Amino acid sequence: MSSKMVNHFGRFPQQTIRRLQDELDNTTQLLESIRSKGADLTQLTNFLDGTLSHIRSSDSASTPTSITNCSECRQLKSALVLELTGKERFRFGYEQLSSMIKEASPILRRQKQDYEASFEVIAKLTSELNEARKELSELHQLSGESIENYRYIQRENQFLINDNKSLATKIQVLLAEIEELRTGKRPSERETSPEYDPNQEVPLTFRNVVELQHVNQKLDKLVREMRAQHNNDDEDLNRTRFDELKKEHQQQQEKLKETKNQFDSLETQMTSLIQERDFLRLLVSRSSSSQATSSTNQTVDIHQIENLRDQVNRLQEKIDILTKKNTQLTNEKDDLIRTSNEKFRSIQYELLTARTELEQTNEKLNLINEEQATNRLTIASLRTEIHGWQERHSMLVQIRNKQEQQYFNVLTELRQLKDDKASLECRLNTLGNERKFDSIKHEQIENECMLLKNEIVKNEQIQPIIEKLQNLAEYTKEKTKAMFQAKINDLTAQNDELCQRIEQYEREKELNERTYQSRLDEITQNLQQEKLNHTEIRTKFITEKEKAEQLQRQLNEIETKLNTNTNQKTDFEQQLGDYEKELKMLKVKLDAANNELELKQTLIQSGIDNANQLNVNEQKAIDELEKVKQEFAQKSNNYEDEIEQLKQGK
Repeated sequence: MSSKMVNHFGRFPQQTIRRLQDELDNTTQLLESIRSKGADLTQLTNFLDGTLSHIRSSDSASTPTSITNCSECRQLKSALVLELTGKERFRFGYEQLSSMIKEASPILRRQKQDYEASFEVIAKLTSELNEARKELSELHQLSGESIENYRYIQRENQFLINDNKSLATKIQVLLAEIEELRTGKRPSERETSPEYDPNQEVPLTFRNVVELQHVNQKLDKLVREMRAQHNNDDEDLNRTRFDELKKEHQQQQEKLKETKNQFDSLETQMTSLIQERDFLRLLVSRSSSSQATSSTNQTVDIHQIENLRDQVNRLQEKIDILTKKNTQLTNEKDDLIRTSNEKFRSIQYELLTARTELEQTNEKLNLINEEQATNRLTIASLRTEIHGWQERHSMLVQIRNKQEQQYFNVLTELRQLKDDKASLECRLNTLGNERKFDSIKHEQIENECMLLKNEIVKNEQIQPIIEKLQNLAEYTKEKTKAMFQAKINDLTAQNDELCQRIEQYEREKELNERTYQSRLDEITQNLQQEKLNHTEIRTKFITEKEKAEQLQRQLNEIETKLNTNTNQKTDFEQQLGDYEKELKMLKVKLDAANNELELKQTLIQSGIDNANQLNVNEQKAIDELEKVKQEFAQKSNNYEDEIEQLKQGK
């Protein structure tokens, strides 16, 4: 085929060849302008028809070989138009896919924002629930404090009643003693009984105490009834509130499951879209290779284009379904917010009712406290009446205390004498020991003197020497006595110094023990702080380790995707090498074919750029989906943990 084309072109005259070359240059410029401006292909076909008619009119008187050349030009034109239409349709399909992905990405972002907003709403609701629970706990504490105050008042009343009884018995005993002192007779058992009152001047009637006891019993009954009613109300409120919270928890869990299922379905749809996009890439690569080899696969390209249109329509339908689901999710979210606000209002109303009930109980407790205050005043008046009798009794007690003090003074003096005796015995023992030591020394000296006397008896001739020795012995005896006395004084002084040192050492020991105890406390506190810091650092290390592992996983996924992209790049580079070989062959044949190949090369480069851009968009979408997954999983886990904590708190 190539040899025939060369022979036909060799038969053309040089003018027609120049005209055809000019027309080819014009067509290439027009193609570039159309591609840059995005015009229709009808302009190109009209221009080619005009150029062909111009060539026919200019070469009408030429040889019959011109007809064959025009038919070849028509074939070239039809092949070029088909190739350009196929490329434009494939590019249009690419642009539609990229636009669909771009349109889907804001939908996914909106869904992500809606999910985050729903989580924020849930967090607000949980915080409001926690505040309501805190208020309920405070109300319970207030009720507990009121119960404790009532118990304290009851105990004080009982104590006052017992005190009144004991004072009444004491007064009766004192009255009996006074009567004994006055008359010198013992009163009868009837007179000593608490019912008998010989002195009418003493206003000690127990009617007030009995009435107070009856009033206290009535108050006890009222407080018990109020307490039982309050406990029943609290139990009913807690039960109803727990059932409502349980139902809300179940509903929220069901809604979370629905949202998870919808999220999974969206992920599956995204994966199907990505697979369809990859399939379209393969179709584009195959169509480009098939168009480069031959132009006989026009019907196949048409079928592929129809398939691409069907797939685009399917994708559009899926996008519509996704938008409908998104609107449904937003409506459900609004319903959730409305129901949560209504429940919050009901909780606030319940809290207000509980507060009013508490105020009523506080008012009743204040009334009880006022009655108790009146009772205390009556008891105080009784105590003042009893105080006079206590003063009389205290006079007798003072006399007894004086005698006891004298007895205790005698005992203390005896103890002091015993201590002095013990100290004197210790001193006598020490002096006896010293005397024994001195007697031993004196005996040694006497033994020496006896020896000297024997020597004097034996040696009467040395009388003056013996006298001198006696003088020396007496001198040494006095000297030794003085020396021992000085040593005793030194030892006593040393003993006093040692006692002072021991006292100083004991003081220093106590100070050291206090300082060491304070240091030990500081060290223990520091150790506890270090333990807490260690636990915090350990938790931070574990979190950082988990983040590093997640980053490593993401890096591994990115490396795998890069490897796939490099494989695709090598395939495209191989295709480019094939196209370059064909270009070299066609450069030898025709300059026009070279221009067409350059156009094809630019189209392939744009396809590669679009594929890379799609890979980048795919990677971004996958990263966003992974982030959304992680955030959704983390928030769902936190929400479940909070619900479990609420269950445990209940």
